Amino acid sequence: MIFNFTDHTCLYFFREPVDIRKGIHSLYHLVQTSGNMDALNGDGYVFIGRTRKSIKVLRWQKEGFVLYNKKLELGCYTLPQQLSEGAFFELERDILDQMVNAIKHKSSSNELRLKAQLTL
Repeated sequence: MIFNFTDHTCLYFFREPVDIRKGIHSLYHLVQTSGNMDALNGDGYVFIGRTRKSIKVLRWQKEGFVLYNKKLELGCYTLPQQLSEGAFFELERDILDQMVNAIKHKSSSNELRLKAQLTL
């Protein structure tokens, strides 16, 4: 996943799964109320869905918010270790890259059906 982060961009992971249908305004509200953080400072805020198939990153960029979104068809994202308390914890950029690129695949009947359809 390609992000437009600078060397000074901090990343914060929201500890609880969110309803991934939430948009920019709802996620911004979570940052303000749950984290007591300023989402307008250019930092990235990472959210993951309950099923761990979707990830969103919210970031203020110059004149508006950018919302990165990636939804997996197969597999799920691995969660980072939570070492601190609070609604958000700081996440290193390397860990986010590993999360996004190291996807766990689960065998299921849906997955097997999708693979069968792709080979036809």
